[in-house]
Amino acid sequence: MSTHIGLADLLFGRTRGAVLALLYGRADQSFYTRQIAREVDASVGAVQRELENLSKVGLIVRKSLGSQVFYQANRDAPIFREMQSLVNKTVGVFSVLRSALQPLSKRIVVAFVYGSVAREEETAQSDVDLMVVGKATLDEVLSRFSTVEKNIGRPVNPTVYSIAEFKSRLANGNHFLSAVLKGQKAFLLGDEDELRKVGGVRLAKARTHQSQ
Repeated sequence: MSTHIGLADLLFGRTRGAVLALLYGRADQSFYTRQIAREVDASVGAVQRELENLSKVGLIVRKSLGSQVFYQANRDAPIFREMQSLVNKTVGVFSVLRSALQPLSKRIVVAFVYGSVAREEETAQSDVDLMVVGKATLDEVLSRFSTVEKNIGRPVNPTVYSIAEFKSRLANGNHFLSAVLKGQKAFLLGDEDELRKVGGVRLAKARTHQSQ
């Protein structure tokens, strides 16, 4: 986790990273300055400076509504998708979830986000769909997210399988699991190779069939 924190600090700095994580993590929502300052736990002055700089380079947009000024991620920016992906990985939702699961890392083989958040097509109503495979229990995983949901502004919806249950459901052609594995995934712990190993031959066959 220290690598991700170091990279985030190098790229953004603490306040700018927090502002980007908020605005790009909830890209379809707008916020006023004091609201942002409360959300990211920074001074209004520091937040205002970052908002001005980010507006100047086109990463966020500034809109006036009456006497209030609101800020929002700029979806029309040429690098919006790339920026959202970078923010998610370094200071945003993926980084926060990875950090939350780190204490359970020895009991987890793979953990990944799937669904609209993994595809970076989320809306304000989107949950963060999370799949965990290993020895960790659902209660253990849920306990790690008591404060995370507030920080990322979204509910976390974990599905937790033991290795045996994962293999069994995969072998039986479980529709939900098959659909998840065919979709986009953002790995928090482990990777595609670990997922293939834990799924065994059945997963390899499923992927071969998919590519034909």
